[in-house]
Formats: sequence, structure tokens, C-alpha cells
Amino acid sequence: MAEDLNVDEWELYDALEKMDTQDFDTVRIEKTELPAPALRWTKVVTEISLYNDYPATMSFFMTLGQILKDTVRVPMGRLALDPRIHFCWVQTARSGKTTMFDFLQPVWDRTFTILNEHPLTQTPPKGPLDGVKRFSLNNPDAFTDQALLGTKKFDVKNPDWIRGEENLDINGDPIPEFIDIDIEGALFGSGIIAFDEFEHSGIFKESQHKQDTVMMFQKFMNRLDSDTHLIKKRLTEWGKDLVVDCQRSLWATTLPPEGLEKVILTKGVFQRMWFYVREIPESLKEQMEEEYLDNVGEIIGGDNGAEEFHIEFSEMLYDIYLWAQRRLDKVGDKRKVVEFTPDAKNRLKVIWRGMRKYMQGFPDHIFNALNTFLMNTINNMCIAAALCAVAERSPKITTKHIDQARILTDASFDSITTWFSDTLKKSPRRIKEQTKEGIIVAIYEDSNKKGGEWVPKTQLITNYTKKTGKARATFYRLWSDVEHLFETRKVSGNRVDVRRKSNDK
Repeated sequence: MAEDLNVDEWELYDALEKMDTQDFDTVRIEKTELPAPALRWTKVVTEISLYNDYPATMSFFMTLGQILKDTVRVPMGRLALDPRIHFCWVQTARSGKTTMFDFLQPVWDRTFTILNEHPLTQTPPKGPLDGVKRFSLNNPDAFTDQALLGTKKFDVKNPDWIRGEENLDINGDPIPEFIDIDIEGALFGSGIIAFDEFEHSGIFKESQHKQDTVMMFQKFMNRLDSDTHLIKKRLTEWGKDLVVDCQRSLWATTLPPEGLEKVILTKGVFQRMWFYVREIPESLKEQMEEEYLDNVGEIIGGDNGAEEFHIEFSEMLYDIYLWAQRRLDKVGDKRKVVEFTPDAKNRLKVIWRGMRKYMQGFPDHIFNALNTFLMNTINNMCIAAALCAVAERSPKITTKHIDQARILTDASFDSITTWFSDTLKKSPRRIKEQTKEGIIVAIYEDSNKKGGEWVPKTQLITNYTKKTGKARATFYRLWSDVEHLFETRKVSGNRVDVRRKSNDK
């Protein structure tokens, strides 16, 4: 999507108001539960991070998608989607995001240690480039190019250079006296790249450097079966390229940044993520705090605290991983480890048609923006359905798995549209506009782009009727209550110009 997409706040608000009254659920999801491993995982995690059921569930599927990235593909004609999920969780401060990460971190570490030690994984790395298949958890503190991508050290003394009189290796090839060494950045390799303060990444800001950061994240989210996921950085001082092979899954949490509703629509990187945005109401936050305080002085669990769950979940993931590996050994093609049934494909099409119908009647630019989320949502639904099938050890993706996946994708898609609607309603401008004064003032400010200028009153009336859909008579009723905020001047004939009084701005 174009970065400079012009999103008009009024049109967006009005469109989202209409969405509240529409129903795109043309296909009823029969009573469907998520796979048992996902339910078990969610139950335990939400006992630790209260009332965060959906992010807890997504942490399971994000982890599962990562450990299956070398095993499973979702065929889309000539292309195939890898099962990685990149989850961005935007939520109010002090509402359990860090608490969840603190619990998940040892689960990920333990799981990756098991996978790296298993014979079915890649052989131990001989060098940085061979280590891409080795799983690890990275949680960098910095967002600089060097921290994320790494760098090179050139002409480093080779510790193996002195090896016999002829300086030859075991193959008879000369051993170089000096070598180039790759210094790995946080993005390199496999596993999870986690940011618990993603707002500091800069992708929510406007600048050339931050745009480069956005492109960096977009690149590694591309399909693994092409070179488009490789991130290349030119080392200008040396005239060489640093190539970063990032096969990681993203776990990112952040506070809601300013202007998020526009950022979501205009930054293409967010369409590639599994995006979830939620503002915790004060009543629920109070309940979270009260339940947290109830645990003061209480000992819950065994002698090792949460360690028993870390062990349980890592073994659970390992068992699923082994099933997928055995399926791959049997069928010989990642695209056939799990396969769609005809009924599942039909169910997916009906859901897609229903979602498109849901968005009809919107202004074109809003429809196009939401449509990018729609297609990403459909891709996510296909990936999630495949993961649900694998979690249940099913070689077939059925309508049940589509319905399970839809539980996940609906929550994400709904959170985006709900955020737009609620945020615009609550924004300072919207609050201001709920008053008689604010409505007129907002229209005047829209009409007066330069600020401090005279605006024809007729222009103000025209813009008011266009923006609000109200009659001219309504404007005149409101004007009598707010005209004390404006200066007026008679220009010629019946023309009157207005300007906001400076002491009232």
C-alpha cells in the first residue's frame, strides 16, 4: 500500500459507524473449540497474565508456526506460505504484556534447546551462515542497524592459519592468513525475535531512518521459499554486502502510540503482522489489580513455581514437531504434510465473500486499506488452519480447522476496526466536536489550512453540510451559539468572512 495514503478522519469515522450495524457473519461458526494443546496453553498462561486470553493463545500458535517452518507449507498455487506468525500486541500499559513474556521466555529457551539437540534438526553450525537453522530467542534492547543486522570484521587474523609447514587444510587447500568474520545481529537465524517495547523501534514514526527500519521488518516477513526474505545491507566503507538470513517469528508488544489508527492503515508492515490492538477499560484494569493483590503471600504451584509448565509446554511442542517431521518423511513434500479438503476450501471462500460484503459501501481509499488487511487475514486463516490440523495430528485440513482458525482471525480483524471506531470517538478532536462549539470550530479548522486566515462563511456552511450530512438550517442554529468565538467582516454584497478570535484558540 502506498505510504502516503490519504485517510480522511471524517469518512473513516462515518464508515466505521456503519460497520457497527452490519453483520458479515454469513457463515455461522458451529460450536468449535481450539485444539486441546492451545486450550491448555491458554488456560495456564492466563492464570499468570490475567484476562489476556487471545494474546496467550496467539503465543502458542506463533511458537508452533516457528518450529514448523522447516516442515510445513500452505500451497497457494505456484507459491506456498510458510507457517510463521508475526504477532504485534498493542495494549494499555501495565496490563500483563511483560508478565506473559517473562513466563514464555523459559518455555521458548527450553523448546529451542530440545530441538537444537535432536538428530532431526540441522547439524551443529560450522560458522555463522550455517547457524541459520539453529533456534534461539533474541530480545534486543537496541534498534540500530548493527544491533539488528550485524556487521563484518575484515582481515582478522585466522587462528587456524598455522597448521603444518605448508599451511594447508585437510582437503589440501591453502588456509588464509586473514579472514572476514560475520558478526551476527539479532535478526539473523531461526527462533523468535521479541520486542517488549516495540514502540521504540521507530516504525510508528516518520523519518528516512525509520522507513529503513520498516523495510527491514517487511523483508524478513516475506516467504521463506524465496530470496525476498533476505535483508541486504551495503557496507559502503568496504564495498561489500552483508546478507542477513532471518527466519525468525516476531513477538512484539507495545503501548498504543500516538496516531496509531492512521499508522495501521498506511504502514504496509502492519498488514504483514498478526495485529491485535486493545485498550483496557479502567474497570477491567481495576479487576486485574485486585486479583493480582489477592495472590500476595500465596504460594501457587509446586516447589519449582512455573517450571513444571515450562517442561510440560516444551515437551508438548516437541511432540507436535516430531509428528510433523514424521509426516514430512512419509509424504516427501512440505506442501503435503497437511492438505485442504474440498469442504474446507469452500468454507474459506464463503467466509471471504462475507467479509468483502461487510466492507462494501465504504469510500474507495478506506475499502482499499481494509482490503489489504482482508487478504492478509485470509492468508493468516489458511496458516492457522494448517497449524490447528498439525496440533491435532490431522493430515487433513477440514471445515473444523477453518472454523478454529476463524476464531483467531476474527479477533484480530475485529480489534483493528474496533480500535479505529473507539479511538476516533475518544480522540481530543472527537470529544471537542461533541459540543456545539467544537463542531463548528473543527469545520473551520479544516477549512482554514494555513491558520489565522479569513474564511468565507458560505464555505464554512458548505463544508459543514458535506462533512456532517446535516441541513444548512442546523448550521445556523449552532452558529447562534458559537458566533461569539469568531470575528466577522463584510467583504462585498452579502459575502461575510469569519476568523477565529485569537484569545479563544
